[in-house]
Parts: sequence; C-alpha cells; structure tokens
Amino acid sequence: MSYTPPGAEPPAGPDPESSRRSPLWSSPRSPAGDGETQGPAADREPAEQAYPPPLAPAAASYSAADLYGDVPASLELGYSSADLGLSPHAYERTFPYERRARRAASARARRVGREVIETLILAGLIFLAVRGVIQNFRVEGASMDPSLDNGQYLLVNKAIYFRLDMDRLHSILPFVPGDGEDDRHVFRAPRRGDVVVFRFHLDDNRDFIKRVIGVPGDTVEIRDGTVFINGVPLQEDYILAAPNYTYGPKVVPEGHYFVLGDNRRNSYDSHAWGSQCGPEEQCEFVPEENIIGQAWLSYWPWEDLGLINNKSLP
Repeated sequence: MSYTPPGAEPPAGPDPESSRRSPLWSSPRSPAGDGETQGPAADREPAEQAYPPPLAPAAASYSAADLYGDVPASLELGYSSADLGLSPHAYERTFPYERRARRAASARARRVGREVIETLILAGLIFLAVRGVIQNFRVEGASMDPSLDNGQYLLVNKAIYFRLDMDRLHSILPFVPGDGEDDRHVFRAPRRGDVVVFRFHLDDNRDFIKRVIGVPGDTVEIRDGTVFINGVPLQEDYILAAPNYTYGPKVVPEGHYFVLGDNRRNSYDSHAWGSQCGPEEQCEFVPEENIIGQAWLSYWPWEDLGLINNKSLP
C-alpha cells in the first residue's frame, strides 16, 4: 500500500490493494476469455454484484421446551410446553391473574352483599329499638289549644313510663329481689301536668292526647271555672279558657288517671266520659296500661319545633 502526501495527486492506475479487497467491481472478460478488456474504461459496465452462498441450516441443538424459555416463571407455574401450547385450559393456567381477578370480583360481590344484608338487619334492629322507646303522633282537633295545634306532629317518649314485673324478672335473674307487688316503674309514673298520649279505653282504635290532672288517690272537683285537687285550686296559665261545667268531687282510683284538654270548653275528656257508662264503671278515668307515653318533642311544622309544654303541678 503506497503513501500519498496531503495535497498531492494520487498515483495513476488501479490500486492493487483495492482490487484485492473488492472483487465485486472487477473488469469483465472478453467472451473468448483471452484476458483482454472490451473498450475503454468509460464504456465498461460494472459487473453483477456477487453474494456469498446461503449458509446451510445448523443442526438443532435445543429442545422444544426451550421455545418457552422466555416465559416468566410467574406465568409458567411449572407447566410443560404441551400445557402451554395445546391444553384447552392453557390460557387459564398460563395467565392465573385472570382467575384471581374473577375470584376477587366474586369475593368482592359476596362481601358487598353481606355488608348490605348486615346493614339492613342493623337498620331493622335500630328501627325496632327506636320504635320501642319513641313513637310519632299527629294531633287531631283543637282540644289541646293553645299548647298544641291541629295537625301538629310530635314525638312521644314511651320509655319514661316503662314498668317491670319484678317477680318475673326475679325468676330470670335470681339475684334481683322480687317484691311480690305490682309492676315497678323503671323511671317514674305519670305526674300531674304531664301531656300524655293514650289509647282511648272506650275505643281502642283511637289515640288521644290530654294533660294529666289527677293521679291515683287524688280527689278532683271542678266548680266556678276552677279545678281543685284535694281541695287546692290549680293555677293554670296554659289553658285557653276556664271550664264552664262542674264535676265531682271524685277520687281517682288506683292505677287510673284523670285527664283534661287545655281547651277546657272544647275538649272530650274525663269530665265528659262518665256519662257514657254507669257510676260503678268509672270510665272517666284512663287506665295506666293504656298510656303510651309522654309527649316530648314537636317536629312539624318547623315554626313549632321544640319541647312540649309539660307542666309540674302541685
């Protein structure tokens, strides 16, 4: 290989090194093969490009299992190539995350269904528990004016007058003493001035709301527009008008209550019920077992929202 200084013309004639390196562009021979070239170099055409002969296929040196060598171990799960390629369940076996996703979705659906059922059961128990201590009531009529209006909605506290049979409780819980007497109030009995809701003892299909005036053992008398309890006149600032009738005196029997409406001149209450039964029946008094509870809260209409006007009478 000759050296050409920078800026100098390259030597004339073919480069023997390049002719040795690239036989692809060698000059064509004459048809006679005498080694003479045909015409000048400008008229010569390049020879056809020669390619090396194709390589013969090498003998296979790997097994069929190597075809799946790039399958991750997390997907292969130890199954053979036959399972991966031919088994009808190969997809499920090769991609177990699909099965896991389906199982997770099924478990999630079961969990949601169980939570819905538990929520419904809990809501039902809460509803029953609330209904055991609280009840709503709608005022009908004007007998409790001005304390309560017609169409007013109230919540009634049923728990305040709860009673327990101590003998029955003693049979269940021996460490609780039984007194052999009547039922005992858990909190307290109805008091004078309480606004109570009760089942009308002359018609069990109707519920009334009135104010307790006399408790068991009281002597009730109404005269001259004034209510007397045990001979003492009541100072009533909650009534609409003074009563224009007379009643008694009568003693409230045990286990019963004497009730009146705050609208004394327009109320169907204890002073009027006695005319519907004989004197021995004493139907003008409300049995304690008929009392549902104490009117506690007004919740509708909104302008009447608040506690009920329960009084503490002497």
